[in-house]
Amino acid sequence: MISSFVIDASVIVSWFSPDEQNGYAKDVLFCLKKEQAATPCLCLFEVNNVLRMLEKKEKLSGLQVDKALAALDKLRIVRDGAPTGFQIPLVLRLSRAYGLTIYDACYLELAVRLNLPIASLDNDLIKAAKAAEIEIKTA
Repeated sequence: MISSFVIDASVIVSWFSPDEQNGYAKDVLFCLKKEQAATPCLCLFEVNNVLRMLEKKEKLSGLQVDKALAALDKLRIVRDGAPTGFQIPLVLRLSRAYGLTIYDACYLELAVRLNLPIASLDNDLIKAAKAAEIEIKTA
């Protein structure tokens, strides 16, 4: 199955964070029943980091974090491989052009490269995607 959109960590984290529940993110999760998403390899580290911080703040238990990561592993989300030589300079250019963090520029680069819409709750990334003429995923 070919991916039909790029998903970022802000959407994924909202599925598991009690403070970040979001209707858009829930709709994107529902889309994954029929569609496949792509994400940069760094997404898994970002999600793990946020969930670990929620655990440290006692907003999630260790068991909840473990279950969240197990559930995430079963979803139709394909992680893009490590960046190649040509991707790294493009990520830097996108970061500079749109004022994004390098991390957010990785999501934009993947959406540009695959010519796919992007699902995000990050306002800076959404603004940059629109400026780069990348469609925002509607659920």
